Amino acid sequence: MKLRRRSAVPDVTPFTLTRLVPGTRWLVCDTTQCAHTTTRHIPRGARYLCTSCQTLKGDQ
Repeated sequence: MKLRRRSAVPDVTPFTLTRLVPGTRWLVCDTTQCAHTTTRHIPRGARYLCTSCQTLKGDQ
């Protein structure tokens, strides 16, 4: 059995903060790709675009 030493610094992926588009809403995404979780949707006319899977939600 080979033993490994823990790294001194944890592996943390850096993230950046982004400005929210006015009218952004967190809606439940109905696709299996988003696993039916609440994701950020940005306004596209009268509908909302999922920022994760790019599907539209709302009245057509």
